[in-house]
Amino acid sequence: MFSKIRLLLLLFPLLLFVMPASGQGLQYGLQIGKSYSHMYGTFVTTADEDINVSLSPGLGSRFSGGAYMRYYVTPAFSIQPELLFSTRGGRIKEDVDIRGRDLRIDGNLMMYYVEVPLLFRLGTSIYFPEPPRYEPSGYTYHVLAGVSASYNTRAQFNGNLRGDVFGVDFDEEFSSSVRSQFRESDLSVIAGAGFEYGRVTRFTFDIRYVLSVMNISNNSSGNGDLRNGTITAMIGILF
Repeated sequence: MFSKIRLLLLLFPLLLFVMPASGQGLQYGLQIGKSYSHMYGTFVTTADEDINVSLSPGLGSRFSGGAYMRYYVTPAFSIQPELLFSTRGGRIKEDVDIRGRDLRIDGNLMMYYVEVPLLFRLGTSIYFPEPPRYEPSGYTYHVLAGVSASYNTRAQFNGNLRGDVFGVDFDEEFSSSVRSQFRESDLSVIAGAGFEYGRVTRFTFDIRYVLSVMNISNNSSGNGDLRNGTITAMIGILF
């Protein structure tokens, strides 16, 4: 499965060369966005006579951005491969009880992905007559759906550890690499909608939801099943 995803990461950008290199049916764009990411699934917990551990995931603010190409099959339907750099993860609160002594970890999990979405876009269209006639700028609206293959380049957990151990209070900041705890590849489905304004060069906006369809946990015991879920608002420009 993971070898197939790596192959998709390599093949998707080749659409830039397979599709026509010129003509009215091809445009390029840049986009940047704010993401709100969370993790869901089965979190590993530990409970025995001496130690109890529980995890509580929360919503975290993230970043996404990159470039894309749009090829118009018809004035209303287009195919849009993208190359993005995105961050995922979430806020993590972890309560640890060691022989009646409470510890609290409050941290921020950041996972950095190179992402290659392939989107299918259906929208309204505006008729642009040939010069010398002029048509004013206008709005178009669209929905989109597709799939995305991602590669995890880095995962970092930054947090605060505080508690009381044997009568000693402490409060410390820490940072640790946790990439080994997550699988390198992820496969997601995407759905969204948005609008654009302009004529040939247009300003774009869309909101999309990206949902993992694979377990991203690399827990060797096999009792953890985690997925990424991300809501992203993207603004951009299309040339």
